[in-house]
Amino acid sequence: MNIFKKITFSFGAAVLLLGQSVYAMPNALNANYSVYKGSMNLGDMNLSLQYSGNQFHYYKNTKAKGLAALISNAKIIEKVDGSFSGNNIKPLTYYFLQSTRKNSRVENTRFSGNIAQGTYKDKKFNLKLPAGTVDRASLELVLANDMMSNKPRLTYNVMERGKLKKYIFARQGQEKLTTPNGVYMTTKVKVVRTGNKRSTMFWLAKKLDYMPVKIVHREKNDVITTVIKNYR
Repeated sequence: MNIFKKITFSFGAAVLLLGQSVYAMPNALNANYSVYKGSMNLGDMNLSLQYSGNQFHYYKNTKAKGLAALISNAKIIEKVDGSFSGNNIKPLTYYFLQSTRKNSRVENTRFSGNIAQGTYKDKKFNLKLPAGTVDRASLELVLANDMMSNKPRLTYNVMERGKLKKYIFARQGQEKLTTPNGVYMTTKVKVVRTGNKRSTMFWLAKKLDYMPVKIVHREKNDVITTVIKNYR
């Protein structure tokens, strides 16, 4: 095969792949975020997404610093190991820890087929799941993929705190966002909830394969903002 035929063949193969429904996972990523409550800097969140073949490991670690660390020593660890193939992403194990000086809560879940088994706050659960159910961490990866493929409906079954929940996201248009790590063109996506007690908005950047560069969560009188500082 001469060089011209090789180029033509490679281009044609790429076009065929783009035309198929391929599960395009976000690229491997290491990123750091600042976490604020109002204008007060509470701490930092480190995020890591790594791959080994068709296996993925997604890890987030949030720690209080400064005055917040002295007061609460709060930390949150969230991690999931799973696999992906074709149009399917499958969490295998999920772990969540939230702790302060006063208390802590832990969620441990193991996925096997359509069954989720685990514990939340030391209470055991064993649930049968609809096809495609994910955990709270894998949800961000599924959302990123569906944004990349411009999927019209962003509705997901999520295993959370020992219960099956439905998450629905709604696009809120685009916004050019200035962060400590530069300017991003983002798509705003909010979590659809009934009532107005809580609201959560994500700013997803195409440059980062629609992983979040900013998250704002409002609940009661608190506003928690997470914004990217750097990534590699």
